[in-house]
Amino acid sequence: RGYLIAAPSVFRSGVEEAISVTIFNSAKETTVQIQLVVKGETVSRSHGTVLDKGTIKLKVPSGLRGQAHLKVWGNRHLAEEGHIFHNYTTVTIDSKGSSVFIQTDKPVYKPKQKVLINLFMVTSDLRPVNGRVK
Repeated sequence: RGYLIAAPSVFRSGVEEAISVTIFNSAKETTVQIQLVVKGETVSRSHGTVLDKGTIKLKVPSGLRGQAHLKVWGNRHLAEEGHIFHNYTTVTIDSKGSSVFIQTDKPVYKPKQKVLINLFMVTSDLRPVNGRVK
């Protein structure tokens, strides 16, 4: 019996983050609850049921920055096996960032071939950033 929780180490403020949950050798559905706690105060919470594998979304409130605790626990009905796991980790909350994508005209080049690239920047919601890079 065991479990695996996979979550980003950096959460983005104002973004819905995905937390992946795997419960090994699970015969029954497990209710998984997630909380994001900043300075002792719960700022976001979410839950879902998982049988083997699942993903639970957690909305990070806008305007947050710094360190937070991500708490995750799973339980079944108390009449059955009750609390099966509980854990937490420290995550960083950062403001929404942008990403730069680099595209080449070929997957593989030979020596001395000219490399053509496109660069484009997008916001965290994948909208293009206006402006040209030369």
